[in-house]
Amino acid sequence: MSAYSRRTNLRTRAAVVVAASLAVAGLGVGTAAPASAEVHRGVAGCFAWSWGDGNTSVTVYWHNRCDNKRKLKIKYSLGWTTKSYTAVVGADGKGHKKFQTASIVSITDGGRA
Repeated sequence: MSAYSRRTNLRTRAAVVVAASLAVAGLGVGTAAPASAEVHRGVAGCFAWSWGDGNTSVTVYWHNRCDNKRKLKIKYSLGWTTKSYTAVVGADGKGHKKFQTASIVSITDGGRA
């Protein structure tokens, strides 16, 4: 093998090692696990609901599974006080509400609207 062939072969090997190193480093960044937020799901009377723990807000999603208009009551805490939110939801209706800096205390079916 000539000296030129050995240098070319060495350069090729070095390029392959560098490319593989960069690919592995890139995979490490891409596989970092995202921060996981707990998702809460449940049923209250006619309503199926869900919400996830957020950093600065909580969005509650709901679905009225009954054939009549119902009231959904959400009680939430702002740290030092508790407030409530009521939504009137039509039959088979869906909706959501975003609460800033709040934590959910309870979700209940308020009966027919």
